[in-house]
Amino acid sequence: MQTVETISAGITKEAAKQRSAWLVVAASSVGLFFHFGSLLVNAFGVVLTTLCDQFHWSRGQVSLGFTLATLTAMLTMPLTGWLTDQFGARRPILVSMTAFGALYASLAFLTPHLWHLYALFLLLGLVGPGTSAISHASLITRWFTERRGLALGVAMSGTAIGGVIWPSATRALMDQFGWRNAYAISGGAVLLIAVPLMLLFLREPGKTVRVSEEKSAAAQADGLTRGEALRSGVLWLMIIAFFVISMSIHACMIHLVPMLTDRGMTPPGAAFAASLFGAAGMIGRLGTGYLLDLLPAERVPAFAFSLVAAGIFLLLAGATGTGSYIAAMLIGFGYGAESATIPYLVSRYFGLRSFSEIYSYLFITVPLGGAMGPALMGEGFDRLGSYNLALLICGAATMVAALLMLRLGSYPVFKQENKQ
Repeated sequence: MQTVETISAGITKEAAKQRSAWLVVAASSVGLFFHFGSLLVNAFGVVLTTLCDQFHWSRGQVSLGFTLATLTAMLTMPLTGWLTDQFGARRPILVSMTAFGALYASLAFLTPHLWHLYALFLLLGLVGPGTSAISHASLITRWFTERRGLALGVAMSGTAIGGVIWPSATRALMDQFGWRNAYAISGGAVLLIAVPLMLLFLREPGKTVRVSEEKSAAAQADGLTRGEALRSGVLWLMIIAFFVISMSIHACMIHLVPMLTDRGMTPPGAAFAASLFGAAGMIGRLGTGYLLDLLPAERVPAFAFSLVAAGIFLLLAGATGTGSYIAAMLIGFGYGAESATIPYLVSRYFGLRSFSEIYSYLFITVPLGGAMGPALMGEGFDRLGSYNLALLICGAATMVAALLMLRLGSYPVFKQENKQ
C-alpha cells in the first residue's frame, strides 16, 4: 500500500508539473503580446502619417514597407514551422524575439532613404514568424492534452490584448517622447521584458514530464508527416474554410466603421462598435479554447462561424445602433475563435510529428484572407456604391465554411496510440 508520504510526494510532483505548464502558457501570452503580429501590426497605422511628414514620403511608399514585411513573413512561415519541428520551439522563439526587438528598436534610427525602411521591414518579416503563434502553439500542444484548448486560448489572448493596448500606447509614447523614442522604448520592452520572461519560463516538455495522462504522453510525438498531411483531404478542407472565414471577417472588420458612418452613425458610435469587435475577439479566444476541451472539435468552429454569418447578415439587413453592436460582437467572437481553433485542430487531426509545419500552412490563410477580403469589399463598394452584395457573398461563404467544419469527422487514431 502507498504511504501518506508517497501520496503527498505524487501530489506535490503533479502540482509542480501543472505550475510549470501554466507558466509556459503565461510566458507565451506575454511573448504573443509583444510579437510581430501584435506590436508591429497594431502600431504601424499610428506611426504611418508621422513618417510621411518626417521624411516627405507618400502613404503608399510607407505602406509598401508593411506589405513587404507581411509577404516575407508569409513566405517564411513554412520554414519556421520546419525549424520548430526539428529543433523545438524554445530556441526559435528566443532567437526570433531577440532579433525582432533589436530590429524594431533600430527603427528609431531611420534615415530619409526609403531603402532603409524597406530593408528593416524585410528583416522584420523574416524573423516575424518565429515570434508568432506557430512556435508558441507547438510548445503548448506538447505540454497539454486534456486542457489543450483552454491553454491555447489563454496564450492566444496575448495577441488580442496587444490589439487593444498597442495603438493607444504607441500614440502616448509618441506624444510624450517622439516617434524615434517610441520605437526605441517599444523595441527595448521586447528585449528587456518579453525575452527574459520567456528565457526563464519557456520550457520544452521533453525536458520535464508532460501535463497529461501517462497513456497519452507517448502518442503526442506521433502523427502525420508533411507529405501525408498535404495528401489529406482534411487539410485542404481546413485551408479552404479558414481562408474563407479570414477573408470574410477581415472584410467586415476593416470596413465596419465607414459602413456604419455611411448609415448615419456618429464616428464615436462607429468606433465603439469596432471596440466591441475587439473585446468579443478576446472572449472568442478564451471561450473557444474552453469549449474545444468539452465538445467534438468540428462543432466549435462550425458554431463560431455560424455566429459570424449571423453578424454579417445583420449588417446586410442594415443594422445600426444596438443591432450594429451585436453584429460587431458576433463577428468579433468568430475572429477570436479562429486563432484558438486552428492549432487545436492541427494537433488533433494531424498529431504532433510535423505539427508546426502543418500549422504554418493553415496559418498563412489568415494574412492571405486578411489581405484579400478588405480589398474585395472595397472594390464591391466602389463599383456598386453599396456594401450589400459583398456582405451577401461573405455571409454565404461563411455558412459554407461552417458546413465544411462539420465534415471533419472524429479524430484519427495514430499508430502509436494503438499501442497504448
